[in-house]
Amino acid sequence: MKRIIINQIVVITIGVALLASVLVSCKKDKLTEPSVENNEKELLVYDAQTDLVVQRIKRFENQLKEVKYGQFRDDTYINADSAVWNIESLFNITYASPDEIYIDKKIHELSFEIEVNDNMLSMKDVNDLYDKMISEVREKYRNDGFTNNKALMSLFVTKEETRSGKLNLNVVAVTGKTDCHQIEYKPVLYGPFDYEECWFYGELGGSCDDQYILMDAAELLEDTINYYYGYKPQSISNHRNIYVNMAYVSLLGDEYINENTGENYIFYKKNCSYEELFLDGNELNKYFYNELKVIKELVPNDPVYSSMLTDDVVFMEINIDGDKGGSPGDVIYNHHNYIFYGSTYSVRDDEFGSKKDLLTN
Repeated sequence: MKRIIINQIVVITIGVALLASVLVSCKKDKLTEPSVENNEKELLVYDAQTDLVVQRIKRFENQLKEVKYGQFRDDTYINADSAVWNIESLFNITYASPDEIYIDKKIHELSFEIEVNDNMLSMKDVNDLYDKMISEVREKYRNDGFTNNKALMSLFVTKEETRSGKLNLNVVAVTGKTDCHQIEYKPVLYGPFDYEECWFYGELGGSCDDQYILMDAAELLEDTINYYYGYKPQSISNHRNIYVNMAYVSLLGDEYINENTGENYIFYKKNCSYEELFLDGNELNKYFYNELKVIKELVPNDPVYSSMLTDDVVFMEINIDGDKGGSPGDVIYNHHNYIFYGSTYSVRDDEFGSKKDLLTN
């Protein structure tokens, strides 16, 4: 998917609202200590939750160094859930740049396995796993097709099944192209899209007038949601943001149905006519608000996900791709949604040092 931001995206008059609680994977350890609100962010003393995050990541980083330097006389073990949280958090604080504005993204899925015994992992094995993960993510990042302004947005690690004493881990790395240019938007009254607009649903791209334009309805929805609702905090002077409790939700489009209309909230059509694949301004606005409802209400309150919630996780970004699948006589056109969530904390620059370039470090 190639992203070109154009002036068809227009401003909305609704205010930005951040999620108070969203999904966090139940397959990784969660920080459960109560957070302490601290409005004095300029203080050098962190609130209880931030201090807990910082110390936990540092402790894990030191453990890996001890393994590499051979300072363990005997092998030590770590809980698998805690290890997954630590691996993901240390990787993101070291290499990821989630605060950037991404105009194009690639999603890479990788699988790893590690020996497990009663949900405990050897620190030596964890160290080897972490090094292998860095190496394989680096290769995906190097060959993601972006040559200029490239960055690694985030890494998501989740536990999968255990077989024959091996724990399988699923890793999703999101890389992309960043852009700092300001985009001009013109205001409209009832939604971000002009009623005269008309764009292909996705997959092949194009508008009603020109099917060769490298843009589509899925990308327009993605760009607009991320511009107004994606979490882009500004770090305090001499501070930078770190992200933990990373999670993503993958939706194909038929998961949620509007009880009033009987239609899917997310674009999803089966055996439809070709004309139905072009979305005008009214339809774009409808799906824009539908996507927001899915992100902010339906997913967090879904019984499938509700037990996985934590108090401090926010919506970060969404990636929307147009897909076509099914058999010749049963064709499905849909928007595949990857919804990314995470917890963010502002820490002093000297806590973890400058972010490293994954290609050179």
